Amino acid sequence: MREQSAKKLKYKNAFLPHLVELITRNTMKEIKEDGPALICIPDISGFTRFMAETDLAFSRKIIPPLLRCLVASNTLSLNVGEVEGDAILFYRFGDLPSLKELTEQSKKFYNDFNAELESLKQQFPEDFGKYISTTKLSLKIILHAAEMTSTHIEGMIKLIGEDVVVVHKLLKNSVEDAEYILFSEKLLSHYGEDEVNELLNWDTLKDGKDEYEYIGEVKYKYISLVPAQQNTTPLKNNGRPVLPKITPLRSQARSAQQSKEPL
Repeated sequence: MREQSAKKLKYKNAFLPHLVELITRNTMKEIKEDGPALICIPDISGFTRFMAETDLAFSRKIIPPLLRCLVASNTLSLNVGEVEGDAILFYRFGDLPSLKELTEQSKKFYNDFNAELESLKQQFPEDFGKYISTTKLSLKIILHAAEMTSTHIEGMIKLIGEDVVVVHKLLKNSVEDAEYILFSEKLLSHYGEDEVNELLNWDTLKDGKDEYEYIGEVKYKYISLVPAQQNTTPLKNNGRPVLPKITPLRSQARSAQQSKEPL
């Protein structure tokens, strides 16, 4: 009897991870969100040149911590839809945050990014002197109000809709600055003119527009982040919060619920 029980336990343990994955996938197929949403993309400027001018070993020391820092700086309960080499697509379905919340979140992304960069500079001074002296890594943030839907493919979130295409196109815009927040016209239409003028007042709010194939003209406003920069005190290792690993992301709410459900 003991031998049979041991065999049964062995096979159960062997198949358990596959059962968990199967249950998770089948359950997530049922989850679907759609409707109005916020899309926010912090994007690292200077990334392409940095990757071209540095070796792979050094880039591995720099880029992952910067991306993890951005994930950890999320204060608006935004979900992570995509993690690319130089950008993170955050999104949230439902009502938009207030313009003040969006502005403060953008400033936090920017200041935490610069603090992390300064911390990394102190950790790897020789590499920074060799590679970063001629290549400046900086941050721009794209904000857009979207109508979209989401689905899950093999446990990964996929956002679908024209606005998802638009916000990716806005990453390639005609703004010459390297550090700024870009607010799409569609996003700003949800806020009053007085509110916009009152909150976006630390620098000149400029008008911009670009033409994209199949989409047409997209208008936006943008404002420099440089005057909003705080004195960046390097983040200390012993005082730094534990940053999440960047992995294929699933529905956070569902994942939390699954961890409590017995198999």
